[in-house]
Amino acid sequence: MPTVLITGASRGLGCEFARQYAADGWKVIATCRSPGGAGALQGLSGDVDVRQMDITEAPQIDALARDLGTRPVDLLINNAAIHGPRDAGASFGALDVAAWMEVMRVNALAPLKVTEAFLPHVRAGGQRKIVFISSRAGSIAERGALPHHRPGGPYVYRSSKAALNAGAKALAFDLGPQGISVVVLHPGWVKTETGGWDAPGDAASSVTAMRKVIDAATPTDNGHFRNFDGAEIPW
Repeated sequence: MPTVLITGASRGLGCEFARQYAADGWKVIATCRSPGGAGALQGLSGDVDVRQMDITEAPQIDALARDLGTRPVDLLINNAAIHGPRDAGASFGALDVAAWMEVMRVNALAPLKVTEAFLPHVRAGGQRKIVFISSRAGSIAERGALPHHRPGGPYVYRSSKAALNAGAKALAFDLGPQGISVVVLHPGWVKTETGGWDAPGDAASSVTAMRKVIDAATPTDNGHFRNFDGAEIPW
């Protein structure tokens, strides 16, 4: 059976990805910062290998990559992320620079470093797919163009996802000739710690929909930014 490596798997979308793939018989490598406190993840049925990996700690990333040796990874899902400030510190006029830098480090820099470390394992896999869970909040083209958009809002989170999108697009350009598909996905507004508990969507439905997009992805989908239902989102 194929193998998937998922970051940020202790809760929310990451845990649901792990649950669904394990239920379908996949071998799941589920990473999180504190496996001991990840009760929901530890309780999943199936072939779930829970590993400690803080995506902002390069030594932990490199240690897991070494530990996996030459083990193939068919699908790498870069899911781990944080929202950052939800108060005035996220908005222009009172920006919390220290918090902004931390959100950028987690959301934009770390996923690329994770991909860098596990690229040999993806190359060895049969499916050769890399997925970045982003947000259409990072779409520069859409800002101000959608009915629900209002002035202000989370500059910190939006800019971190825009930066992630830029990195993923560049990576798609570089890895496409190697037969590796890089897909960027918006999961919808989902009830998670990042999305907020007043969101209308749920993790199970979002992951089910995203998995259909991932399963259907071919090299022609490399470098595309898609909604959870497969619709293309402008960068």
